[in-house]
Amino acid sequence: MSDLKLNVLPSPTWNWLRMNDTNYQMKSADGYASPSSIVTASGVSENDGIFPADFDGGVGHDFSKALDQTNKSAEVFDINADTTDPLKIAFKYDDDSTLANRFVINLAENKKATVIMNFEAEKSAGQYSSQVAANIAKGAELTVVQIMRFSHEATFLNDIGTEIDDKGKFNLVQIVLGGKNVFLGVKNHMSGAGSAIDMKLGYYMTGDDNLDVNYVASHTGKRTLSDIYVNGVLRDRAQKTFRGTIDLIKGCKGAKGNELEDVLLMDKPVRNKTIPVILCAEEDVEGNHGATIGKLAKDLLFYLESRGMSREAVYEMMARARIDAIASNISDEDTKKRVGEYLDEFRR
Repeated sequence: MSDLKLNVLPSPTWNWLRMNDTNYQMKSADGYASPSSIVTASGVSENDGIFPADFDGGVGHDFSKALDQTNKSAEVFDINADTTDPLKIAFKYDDDSTLANRFVINLAENKKATVIMNFEAEKSAGQYSSQVAANIAKGAELTVVQIMRFSHEATFLNDIGTEIDDKGKFNLVQIVLGGKNVFLGVKNHMSGAGSAIDMKLGYYMTGDDNLDVNYVASHTGKRTLSDIYVNGVLRDRAQKTFRGTIDLIKGCKGAKGNELEDVLLMDKPVRNKTIPVILCAEEDVEGNHGATIGKLAKDLLFYLESRGMSREAVYEMMARARIDAIASNISDEDTKKRVGEYLDEFRR
C-alpha cells in the first residue's frame, strides 16, 4: 500500500482550501486485467511493449511510479492507416481484485482513428487502473472514447498523457457513471504547431460516490488550440473535484484555450469543487474559462411543472439530457446504446 499524491495542479494555488491535489492509499496491483473483448480494426497492429519511462499524465508521477513497481509492460497499438471502424477494448471486472493495465497508442502521420474503451465493474469492489500514452503524429487525428460504469464500492484510476505533433488533434469523450472513488487525469502536450485538443467529460455521481479530475492542456507549440467542456450531475451525497488547467507556456504565440463546466446539483448534501486555472507566460495568447453550478432555474421549473411534469421528473429529464449531450459526440452507435442502458439504471 502506497500513500500517493494524485491529480496535482501544475501550479499550486489556494493552499488553504487543500485542493491542489488528492492523497490516496493505493494498493499494489496484483496483475493485469484480461479484456472481456478486443475488436481490432484494419490498419492496427497489436504488440507487447514497454510503457514509456518519460510518461507525463494527468494523474501524476506518483501513480506512474506505483505502477512501475509491479508492471512496466504495455499493450502497444500501432495505427498506420485510416480506420473506418473503431478499435474497441472492453473490461468487465467481476471480482474484488487489484488490477492495472497500460496501453500505448501510436497514430501515424495524416491518419485518423478512433479507440473506444469500456470499463465496467457493476458488482465488484476492487481497485482498477488504466494508463494510456498516446503519440499523435503530424496531421493525424485520434479520438478516444472512454465509458466508465462502477459500483458504489469500486475504485478506478484512469490516466492519459498525449504527445501531439504539428497539426495533430486529440479528441476525448469520457463518461463516468458512478464509483466509490474515480480518479481521472489527462495531460496533453501540444508541442506541434497548430496542434489541438477537444475534450468532453460527462458524469453522473450518486450515493456517496466521489469523482476527482485533473485536466491539463499544456500549450508549447504556436497556434495551438484547446477546448475543454465538462457537464455533470451530482445527487444524494456525491462529491466531485474538477481541476482544469490551461497552461500557456512561453513560445506558444497565437495559442488559445477554452474551458467550461456545467454542474447540476440535485440534492443539498452534494459537494462540488471546481478549480479553473489559466497559467500564462506568453503575450500573444488567449485563455477563457467559466462555470455554471447550481440547481435548475426557477423559470424553467415553473414552465415545465405548469405543463404537468413533477419536479422530480423535470430534474431526471434534465440530468439525463446532460449525459446524452456528451454521448452525442460518440460516433459508434453500439457504444451510445450502451450508455443509454447504463443511464436507465440511475432513474428512480
